[in-house]
Amino acid sequence: MLLDFIQKYPKSKLMTYIDAAYKSLLYECSSGKKYQQLEPLAEQWLKLHPNDIQTIAYIADAAEKLGHDQKCVDCLEAIYKLEPSPTMAYNILRIYKKIKNNAKVLEWADKLFKLPEFEGDFMLRFDFVQQYVEAKNYAKAAEYAQLTLKAADLAKEPDAETREQLRKVRRACHHLIGMNYYEAGKFTQAIKSLQQALRSERYGEGYYYIGMSLWKLDQVEEAMLYFARAELQGGEVTKEAKEKLEQLYKALHNNTTIGIEKVYRKAKEEIKF
Repeated sequence: MLLDFIQKYPKSKLMTYIDAAYKSLLYECSSGKKYQQLEPLAEQWLKLHPNDIQTIAYIADAAEKLGHDQKCVDCLEAIYKLEPSPTMAYNILRIYKKIKNNAKVLEWADKLFKLPEFEGDFMLRFDFVQQYVEAKNYAKAAEYAQLTLKAADLAKEPDAETREQLRKVRRACHHLIGMNYYEAGKFTQAIKSLQQALRSERYGEGYYYIGMSLWKLDQVEEAMLYFARAELQGGEVTKEAKEKLEQLYKALHNNTTIGIEKVYRKAKEEIKF
């Protein structure tokens, strides 16, 4: 009835009251979570008041609650064009993730990465690391690992929980970067990255692949120390580390492991076990 009145009497002196009544209706539908009513009512109001941010926001909210995600994100983008904000950009990214529009996810993630409000949001970047690891695209995952580490260095006044999260993220990112170098045959770079990972957390794989890198660089004595350290540290590569250490030691000691305990002692001392 309100809409009919507006169409019939657009210049009526009552229009101020009509506008207020309709806006009140939209607000009541929103606060009452009557999204089935709110979405069409707001869409009709928007036809009469294009670019009204509050009305577009009502549509976006109702659309998301009703599962109309594409309509929701279209509205959010319309709001962003009229009044850009970091929060709105993040919400747009969130919805594109929800509907799995990867092209748009990357587009809006790139926007967020450039905003000062998100420069220290390392988990925003780390999400992409995890996604590319799951997709087995390790080269791309390593790229986002580099971005994650840069953001981690900019994290402001982290509390104890965040510091622990940062430690785990740094370890994961440095390991991933190191393994990417290792698979590319860049063993010197691999060693540097894996050593960074070990600074965050001692773990068998880190020592093992440093050992493998040193071995491939013909630094056999150092490699044996790292294989010993990997075995002592334990984990999934314990067996491989022990076998590799014994193989290299035997090659240097007439096919025997006599005296190999000296390598273990040195590994404990020099690698701070």
